[in-house]
Amino acid sequence: MSRVNCVIAMLALGMAAAGPAYAQRLSASALAERSSIIVRGTVVRAGASDEPMLAASPSTAVIKISHTYAGAEIAGDQTGLTATVILSRPGAVKDGTEAVFFGNPRFLGKTITIADDGELTDASVPEIEKGIQARRDAPVRARLAGASTVFRGKVEKEAPLEVPANPKLKQAGNEHDPEWHVATVRVTTPMKGGKKDAIVSVVFAASRDVTWVNSPKLRPGQEVVLITHKPTKDEEPLLRATGALAAMQKQPFELATDIHDVLPVADEARVRGLVGGGH
Repeated sequence: MSRVNCVIAMLALGMAAAGPAYAQRLSASALAERSSIIVRGTVVRAGASDEPMLAASPSTAVIKISHTYAGAEIAGDQTGLTATVILSRPGAVKDGTEAVFFGNPRFLGKTITIADDGELTDASVPEIEKGIQARRDAPVRARLAGASTVFRGKVEKEAPLEVPANPKLKQAGNEHDPEWHVATVRVTTPMKGGKKDAIVSVVFAASRDVTWVNSPKLRPGQEVVLITHKPTKDEEPLLRATGALAAMQKQPFELATDIHDVLPVADEARVRGLVGGGH
């Protein structure tokens, strides 16, 4: 064996010997960031399954959950209940093992079945919470990346968007009318672009159609945090087909079309931190 290969082999052996706890400290937040379900539990039956549609195998285990860190909005608080886990690797745990299980739901029945990305016996709560927060912040970061203005503001009025009269206007490839409305919003706290007390006209989809039901709606009297943007190339065909693009070219308008474009005022500090590069 060459000297270089010997060094590589020794490094590998050293990492294998000293690595498990170190790897856990490094990976807890990363696992939490990509997992929608995170629970702490004790294995009551390794190689077993309580899910009728999932056969027991060395890759499954039934656990008793002692704490739910994330996922209550999907399946309710699982604390005190049992769950079946599809392990990240066969034989990863044995009866009596207490660990934090990071994964995503596979089945929701009488009990929940979790498809695991990883199981850690030494995951710290601060690292778990760091990853959970990063997961929650990810969609907001994505909206901020393309934002033209970010501010806290109060909606003063709202009405249908006046579009140029044209009987030939038809929606391009989308039969679900967004019913564009425009809200007049006064800036109370600017975070990116704009000035305090400035008036911003925000176009949004007022339709309750299935296509737009989760698109944010604005009403007079609301005080919210807004992340607005100019029309993107992907949005232009629909905006053009519905006459909104022509209207927006005549006077300044901003768009708020994503569920994360309009946030409660309780999120102001969080958004301000993300705008400023906070983590």
